[in-house]
Amino acid sequence: MTTTKDSPNVQLDFVEIVAPRLWMSKTYKTTYVGNAAPAAALNVSSPLSGWYDCGSIKAVKMPVAKTVRDYMRGVPQTSRKQWEVSRTAQITFNTSDLSPYVEALINGQTVFNTMATPHWHVASYMGLGHKVAIVAGSPTGFAEYDILVCASPSNASINTSMNMAVCESVSASILTLEGGGFPIIMAVGDHVRKVNRVAFKDVMGTNTVRSAMLFWDDVVDSDGDIHIQHAVYFPKLQNFTGQDLDFKSETEEYESSITLAAQAVEMTFDDGNTGYDFYKKWVLAY
Repeated sequence: MTTTKDSPNVQLDFVEIVAPRLWMSKTYKTTYVGNAAPAAALNVSSPLSGWYDCGSIKAVKMPVAKTVRDYMRGVPQTSRKQWEVSRTAQITFNTSDLSPYVEALINGQTVFNTMATPHWHVASYMGLGHKVAIVAGSPTGFAEYDILVCASPSNASINTSMNMAVCESVSASILTLEGGGFPIIMAVGDHVRKVNRVAFKDVMGTNTVRSAMLFWDDVVDSDGDIHIQHAVYFPKLQNFTGQDLDFKSETEEYESSITLAAQAVEMTFDDGNTGYDFYKKWVLAY
């Protein structure tokens, strides 16, 4: 069984408690604001619709800070009442992944892809639609290690698409991608194009609100089936910091440190009550 214990790469199949996994969306997603919870174990190889797998992350912290004021009376003065006047929540983590879409998502950025001329239509896909496809014609413009982008056939959608992967091989009309392939499954008729340059846009004064799902497996049997999983769902996040790259010695790879600020959202909980909270946390049994 392959795990992300020692190598936090996006394409690996399982995640253990030592390496929690992060999925993020490009927008605010209300998927679990109601009392719903994931119906099946969160599968690294198949993210939920509209979510991008950002790989395993390290040094995760979820601090919640409260400001409480006391009403003091008596000699000596003692606290008689307390009021909570403010509360904030964050999620902080380190990542070693610099895939373009991961970098854009964790930094609250958008992308603009500058592409080469050739483009190819997805005629069909084989097995996992993330990784292998049959494209119409022979994709002679593609070579190993090219960055490719896949989106619906319009310049606007493909120029700003985060659905990027690296070419592993091209054989006749069969295109195979490195690792887990495109983060969003290919659709028949989509365009696949080679990317010459990815520009990251982070305009001052803008707030990009996104959602995140942090999860890790607790019990995985000998067949690789997940039986107990922990998940934390943040419906509304925006960046508190930008990317802080830390290039260490030759014996330790670089890390990028990120802090995301959570905003409270009115949610419905499993007991039917509603209230404002920063996240939902579950222990999921399957």
